[in-house]
Amino acid sequence: MPDSSPDALSYHALALALHANYPALARVRQEYKDWQTAWSSLAKEKAGGIDPEAAWRTLERQGIRLILSNDPAYPPGLREIPWPPFGIYVRGTLPGRDTPALAIVGTRKATESSRELARAFAGELARVGVVIVSGLALGVDAASHVGCLDAGGKTVAVLGSGIDRIYPALHERLAQRILDRHGAIVSEYPPGTPTLPYRFLERNRIVSGLGRGVLVIEAPEHSGALATARFALEQNRDVFVVPGPAPHPHFRGSHALIRAGAELVTSTAHILEALHLAPAQAVTKDLSETREEKIILDVLRASATPLSIDKIIELSKLKTPIANQAVSFLAIKNRIQESEGGYALIS
Repeated sequence: MPDSSPDALSYHALALALHANYPALARVRQEYKDWQTAWSSLAKEKAGGIDPEAAWRTLERQGIRLILSNDPAYPPGLREIPWPPFGIYVRGTLPGRDTPALAIVGTRKATESSRELARAFAGELARVGVVIVSGLALGVDAASHVGCLDAGGKTVAVLGSGIDRIYPALHERLAQRILDRHGAIVSEYPPGTPTLPYRFLERNRIVSGLGRGVLVIEAPEHSGALATARFALEQNRDVFVVPGPAPHPHFRGSHALIRAGAELVTSTAHILEALHLAPAQAVTKDLSETREEKIILDVLRASATPLSIDKIIELSKLKTPIANQAVSFLAIKNRIQESEGGYALIS
């Protein structure tokens, strides 16, 4: 059951009355010693028909817990970040205080190879006890949650809307699966808060704040994943980036992060080492391949000598951008290696 302290009831009422506007809540918190005093002083002006006790009963019926920043259950990582949420609404079970967590983010319009990489990285990390944090969005986010769950791990989804509405709606089953596997769904917004673009940006600081670091997989120049990476840097978190094909526009943001000093990674071992965690027993060498990657592997198996990228394109009959991307990801997965003579299988 949610904590029904007077301060919690008052904060929830204020969050509803102020439409979860963080600057407005910050001004209120600065002016008054606690949320109960603030609500008592502002109720006539801000109430808008809100009954704190009735609103709280609605939270209880929905099975939603409100954790204020001074609650021992509040995630300690969030206390360290700039603009920490004053409270978070939670369904499910948050990871323990000492449980390592990593955020995995990327574009909603991710390529199949990147979605597979997200699933694989999340799965490998989950197998050694790392909780995966992401935003339940299409593309890399969803693939990360699924990869973690498929590996038997726990994952946390942070929403950019009220916790009573899953966005996108087609991920309602995924959200339920997260809860069924003892993970959590989190939002700083009270139930009923609609999905608006700026709220996705605000939630990204929570995505990064809940983890020890952020792994970026496929980020275009203006991707929200880059905002999450910037928040991570401000929060003194590690930023890891999986590189992609040089000319592919979906990796321009990723490569910019690497140029700016983010750590380039090609396996979970790199991340586990940086986070001072036990190495994974199996890393991305064992990832399954896409159809295009299998075609290229077959081409290389049939050749007695390394092949240039032009020869691979010719023999595979794949379009140049697709072949370039598949070759790049096979190299990242440690399935092939490049030498002066071209590309060859790693035995």
